[in-house]
Amino acid sequence: MIFTEALSYPFYYFYIWCGLSDILDGFVARKLKIVSSLGSKLDTVSDLFLYGTMMIQIMPYLKRGLNSFIWTLIYTVIAIRFLHYLFVYLQQRQLSSRHTILNKITSGLMFGLPFFANTRYLPHYSLCILAVAYCAMGEEICYTIRQMSKGEKHAI
Repeated sequence: MIFTEALSYPFYYFYIWCGLSDILDGFVARKLKIVSSLGSKLDTVSDLFLYGTMMIQIMPYLKRGLNSFIWTLIYTVIAIRFLHYLFVYLQQRQLSSRHTILNKITSGLMFGLPFFANTRYLPHYSLCILAVAYCAMGEEICYTIRQMSKGEKHAI
């Protein structure tokens, strides 16, 4: 995908294929009861590569289509997420992220971003993603606080 022209047919082909395989691998692992901590971590790493590649490819469209207010919201949610992950890591010496429904909805909406990247709807769609992302982040932070107050570890 990184070697294709952004928002071209080959880009969308590889992008959709990667997205479907990401959904199917978790589904198949759960059905076959071969879910593991390593598999969950590898899934998170593959998600980072998929979204990182997507962002590299569509960044010129995002720079052109989003205003400074939306960029401030994006940088803020990224910074808070990073600080939360760092905090959990320093407390428990492990990287951890919860696969909540809101996190999955955020990922699904993020997956749709390239389809709006070159349209007039990009700012509106981005604000929808950000609204869900902020809710997901809040949910995860609340969960961490509850777990810590009980003395439990932050589960993946």
